[in-house]
Amino acid sequence: IMNNQNFWVIFVGVLFLIMLFGNRKVRLLKIICEQMKVFRNAKTKNLSLWDFVCFVIFPIVIAVVVVVKLKLIISVDLAELFTTVFSIIFTVLFGFAAILVSKIDSEKELEKKVAEETFVSIITSTTLSLIAGVLSIVLTQVNNEIAIEIISIIVLSASFMIVMLLLLITKRTFLLYVDNKK
Repeated sequence: IMNNQNFWVIFVGVLFLIMLFGNRKVRLLKIICEQMKVFRNAKTKNLSLWDFVCFVIFPIVIAVVVVVKLKLIISVDLAELFTTVFSIIFTVLFGFAAILVSKIDSEKELEKKVAEETFVSIITSTTLSLIAGVLSIVLTQVNNEIAIEIISIIVLSASFMIVMLLLLITKRTFLLYVDNKK
């Protein structure tokens, strides 16, 4: 039988997921769907399995291996550092998203498509940063080993996904810059 603390950890986790995915005003699922469209192959218009694996599956697998097999669980000090880093990423990307909106009105079709996809990746990174930041704060307060492992996996997965998305955003922004120089 489940002890009282485990029940409440699961209860809070389920409520958190309901808040993120069950509320029509938040529509986190819509952001995920739009991000999946960015991972489409330009020629076939189908989801690029390689992109999906690199941006979603590999970060999760790496996080699971790091936490479960290598036993590298996020410490309180690291969680506090992550909170700061995710806050900075969130702030910078949110500002960048506001600037990028003007490019979405471009008359050049390629520039418009790149700007739209970059905007989606910025919003995804911003959302992941916000969630990972909140979970990093939670990590500083949780004592349940299973919860710490699960939250560590989620935070590390989000971190690796954010790194990949930041690289994608950087490349796309560079393409917009090079295209404007012509």
